[in-house]
Amino acid sequence: MTETDVVDFLINLDNEFKQTYLVYQDLLYSLKNKNYDLLYKTLLGFLPFIKNTFNNNYHNNFIKVIKRIAFDFRSFRRLKARIMICKGLVKFTRKKADAFALAS
Repeated sequence: MTETDVVDFLINLDNEFKQTYLVYQDLLYSLKNKNYDLLYKTLLGFLPFIKNTFNNNYHNNFIKVIKRIAFDFRSFRRLKARIMICKGLVKFTRKKADAFALAS
């Protein structure tokens, strides 16, 4: 299995992750080719999300701890949900939590 196969497999697991990866690749391409107009337009288009990242109190160490505790999570969606629950961004009732567990 080549590196390209691994990347293709991983980005196809989650649509949001795939979109994020593609934006990241666009930014790298723009920087490498010194296409600053495309870089500026891309960053401007994602400005609300960038501001949201700085406004929320996400710490890299917190996410590392969650990843270490939750190493057995098999899906990115579950890891993302765990982070959002721990940060208080999402609240589940018992009924919703059971439905979420059954759906995954």
